[in-house]
Amino acid sequence: MLTGSSIGTFIPRIDLLALLRNMQIPEWGIDWLKHEQVALMAALFAYRTGLFTLG
Repeated sequence: MLTGSSIGTFIPRIDLLALLRNMQIPEWGIDWLKHEQVALMAALFAYRTGLFTLG
């Protein structure tokens, strides 16, 4: 089960990396990607602390 889960998360990441490697990302896209991790962590923190709920 652990191996299947590992493969299930590994394959989409590699596919995305292969797709993005050959693309030219515009400057605004690079700027947006710089803030993605901060936005994700803020959303997870707010969800875990009960500031908002899903659904």
